[in-house]
Amino acid sequence: MPKQTCKALILIAFWLWLPCAGVSAEEDEVEDEDETPWLDQGHRYVSTRADDLAGWMDSFFGVRRVDAEAAYSTLRLRPSLEWSEQYGWDTGLSLRGKVNLPNLDERVSLLFSDEDSGSLGDELLRDQQNQSDDVALQVVGREGTHDRIDFRLGFSSGINPELAARYRYQTPLSEQVSARFRQELLYRTDDRFGTDTRFDIDVAVSADRLLQWYNRARWDEKRDGFGWNTGVTVNQRLSNNRVIGVYGTLNGRTQPRHLTQAYGMGMRYRQNLNRKWLFLEVQPGYFWRRDVLEDERRGSAEIVLRLEAVFTGDIEEAFSR
Repeated sequence: MPKQTCKALILIAFWLWLPCAGVSAEEDEVEDEDETPWLDQGHRYVSTRADDLAGWMDSFFGVRRVDAEAAYSTLRLRPSLEWSEQYGWDTGLSLRGKVNLPNLDERVSLLFSDEDSGSLGDELLRDQQNQSDDVALQVVGREGTHDRIDFRLGFSSGINPELAARYRYQTPLSEQVSARFRQELLYRTDDRFGTDTRFDIDVAVSADRLLQWYNRARWDEKRDGFGWNTGVTVNQRLSNNRVIGVYGTLNGRTQPRHLTQAYGMGMRYRQNLNRKWLFLEVQPGYFWRRDVLEDERRGSAEIVLRLEAVFTGDIEEAFSR
């Protein structure tokens, strides 16, 4: 077995053991019965409206857009173990989230790994070629009931600075349907000027079932045509700490010759473990990929096992000293 795989299994075993270690029965009994975990608190405000259910689902799955726009600080430590029939074994360890910087300004925050994910659909696509670990300084220019404008200065793992201005508008179309539009203008030293456009539709099929249709188009000066992806997810809330869903997704480029690079389908299961800050996620799927039109499209079974530790509260104090 590869060394990286062994390390990943040890790390995962440690995280599974961690919630049971160092916490006595007395501490569990002392915990205030009226104290409700953040997950349950969010559930109290869920109604049949699509935007509320979508907000709950996105928060439960830890979508980066939710963390970036939240009023509180959140950091997520995510060790993962992945297997692909096409690429073999791989391990990962990422830190993402947002830390407010009140000593500078209440509108200023520090983002970790802000690349890409604006919706649950982006999380599922797993476009490994476009993912990187970023650190960015975010400044909120305007925040209204339905819209928001923010600015970002970021640095990717390749030390390429990026300037971006982002506009987001979200509104309910009916009691069961809501829409979200996001437009981003950016400049990178490697890709020059570019745009990133997203449009999502959320449909509350029932009080606990959500259908999401997500769309994204990207353009920059370095490449020909637009990159795009689209897909549908259906998530079912089994309880306050368990969600299961199925999805289908595809992506490609308009040039050359309108190439569909990848499409696939799969399932995603996420559960809150013994502690309210620890999550387990399993994501099996099957994808068909090819990079150029002349290549033969290959099918590949894949599975991702991921743990996530969520830290909230007064994290910004450590960054303000």
